[in-house]
Amino acid sequence: MDFLSEPDIKKVLRLDSETLPSFPAAAARLLELSRDDSASFEDFSKIIETDPGISVRVLEMVNSAMYGLEQKITVLSEAALFLGVDEIKKLAIGMSLYRGLFQSAGNGEFNRLFFWRHCLSVAVLSREIARETGYKDPEEAYLAGLLHDVGKIFLDLQGRSSYTDFVKTLADATEPVIQKERAVMGLGHDDIGAFFCSRWHLPEKIAMAVKYHHQPFGQENFPGNDSLLISIISLSDFFCWSQGLGSFDIVPVPMLPPGVEKAIDLNAIDIVKCMSNMNREIDRISQFYHFTFPSASKIKENLLWTNLKLSRINTQYYFQENPLTRIQPPHPGKTEPFGLDISLEFGKLLAKAKTMKEILDIIMYQVGRIFQPVHWSILLKDPKTGDMVFSVVVGANKKKLQGVKLPRGEGIAGHIMETGESVIVEDVAKDSRFSMRVDQYTGFKTESIIGTPLKTDEKVFGVIEIINRINREPFTSKDLENLSLVAEYTALAMEKFYYHQTLKNMATKDPLTRIDNRWSFEHALGSRETINKSYGERFSMVIIEITGLWPIVQAEGRPAGEAMVKKTAAVLKKLKQQEDTIYRYGEETFVLVLPHDTMDRAEAMTKKIARAFSLHVSAQFTHPPDIRISWVPVTAEEGHRVKEIVESHLSRQTSSLPEENGSGQTGPAGMENHLQPLVQEEQNRAEPDKKKGIFEKKVLLSGTFTHLKTGSSGHIWIKRLSLKGVKFTIPRPHRIRENAFLDISFTLDDVKRSTIERRIVVRNIKDNYAQADFYNPPPYDKNLGFYFMA
Repeated sequence: MDFLSEPDIKKVLRLDSETLPSFPAAAARLLELSRDDSASFEDFSKIIETDPGISVRVLEMVNSAMYGLEQKITVLSEAALFLGVDEIKKLAIGMSLYRGLFQSAGNGEFNRLFFWRHCLSVAVLSREIARETGYKDPEEAYLAGLLHDVGKIFLDLQGRSSYTDFVKTLADATEPVIQKERAVMGLGHDDIGAFFCSRWHLPEKIAMAVKYHHQPFGQENFPGNDSLLISIISLSDFFCWSQGLGSFDIVPVPMLPPGVEKAIDLNAIDIVKCMSNMNREIDRISQFYHFTFPSASKIKENLLWTNLKLSRINTQYYFQENPLTRIQPPHPGKTEPFGLDISLEFGKLLAKAKTMKEILDIIMYQVGRIFQPVHWSILLKDPKTGDMVFSVVVGANKKKLQGVKLPRGEGIAGHIMETGESVIVEDVAKDSRFSMRVDQYTGFKTESIIGTPLKTDEKVFGVIEIINRINREPFTSKDLENLSLVAEYTALAMEKFYYHQTLKNMATKDPLTRIDNRWSFEHALGSRETINKSYGERFSMVIIEITGLWPIVQAEGRPAGEAMVKKTAAVLKKLKQQEDTIYRYGEETFVLVLPHDTMDRAEAMTKKIARAFSLHVSAQFTHPPDIRISWVPVTAEEGHRVKEIVESHLSRQTSSLPEENGSGQTGPAGMENHLQPLVQEEQNRAEPDKKKGIFEKKVLLSGTFTHLKTGSSGHIWIKRLSLKGVKFTIPRPHRIRENAFLDISFTLDDVKRSTIERRIVVRNIKDNYAQADFYNPPPYDKNLGFYFMA
């Protein structure tokens, strides 16, 4: 197998022999002996005993609380009687690797203990999945899991670029960590780790698993067992990240390399059982290493399957061909007005999009560039009624149609939604499927349509519909083919974002109340730096504890107890100010954080909450519980103690809601039933800020125009300019009417003297002035943006 050469490695690492870790000698001898079927325990014990440090640490672990032995063990031979040779060997190898490689002092952002917890978790889970899949050597899978991320150690110790600085950038990353490593550091930890495994003369299977646990490997034609080992390590790494057991304290973009699902039938393994076994073992080990570890009861099957779903999408998104590279301009030989680099622009902009609205804006802008329609829209399915909602509207009818519902199955869009077929209609007057109601409502005249479905798992969740071309030429089969490719990419981008948002919500939000959970609380108040950024040097916490939920549950059932919790959250949401944050800290505990706050406001808020509970909450329940409310001032310096501060104000008596039996579901409902409400929610949130985004200036800018229909051209003066459109003088010799399309060009009077080119639609004419909207303004316009901010 080919590995990177030393010159390749030296471009990224300083290969300083004095500080470069070597593979621990004891671990190497133990591995060599492991491959000898005739080796006895005495052979193993001789190696372990030659390194007193490892021997002592192994005995220390055997005698720790994690194994719960009744009598103290003082020699390795006695330990073997209790634990077996394989367990002793595994402990010894783990200890020698930890001491020789992983414990090396690192920089603050790359926490070595956190990292070692991840490696151990992947190792244990790899062994469990190996057993489930029938892999012939589960202990080999364990060792590959221990070493899979060893390349990160070298990047941290020897990297020519600072790995600490790199880790700081990961919180906002929109691509997988490995992709970002390659872009920033020069190589990924997988290739670096494989290089050193090969240099240390470890078994080639181990090096191969280290190299390919993030990479496609189907093209290598590995034997079945080798592909299975890579897949086991990849899957284990993936599931550990999904449970918050990654090598960094971030929520990354999870991804399985292509080939994993071919090597492992994911439906045939009991992954929840494997995770439970892993949790139990690592929970025991955590007592020795002092890990913080989520308990076994925290395993969320839905979270696992949501991650798996997201991974499949990311795999397509990053590894498969971008369908937009197959798009050809609809009119070969004709020059597009402002260029047509579709694939590159889609990929870059969509990778940076932080909301579904940004994704849709980017998609619709490119649709306008490619097809140059008069009107285009995305209709999404209303999950409650099945009706179609004009969720994104661009062009002639945008003001009238935005948010309008079209009955299920009506019109061309309804036909596409029902059948999942792409449609081209050259003349709507000759097509019985066309509905006149939209034209009657808007006053628009539809002549021709092309439309295509948006699908996920062959379920249609929306339609892209394009109406009339600016030059009035009919749409062609090539247009329909191009639109289908755009729809393929659009659905992929929307699906990727949707499941990433779902994953983020599952990790950071309380599922019952939909407010931030305890993980979010600990993350937001985890350091002085994050506290200062969000809440200031001094802030207050109001702690609300519902004591006595159990009587409600006993008398009125679990739904009544949940109703009490949800009502509490609703009251707190109503009382809080915009900058305040609510967290559901525990089953029956909420924390309201008041930033930059005085004691007076905290006391006043405590009284308001007490009054609100008395009036609006307790009265609604036959057996209302006691509500304990306390507040405490906190400084940023005390940030590392916020958990202890909250705990000190809580009652020691708990009455948590009883656990509910699992429903057996394997994940959240499909995207097709939840996408339209998500888009609507984003639009509603953006509504209050709409005016803030509308900048307008009185200007006097010289420009030129070309009339698309007549081909005439001339000079204009721009009198008013905004991000949405322009007001300009009409040249007397030219006949410009309402709804005319013009291409204009003008130069800003700024330092850069930026040239702006736009297509406009004339909306209103009065005297010698025309008011026009930009036909298809780009989602991001730096030149105009800086111009208005100056």
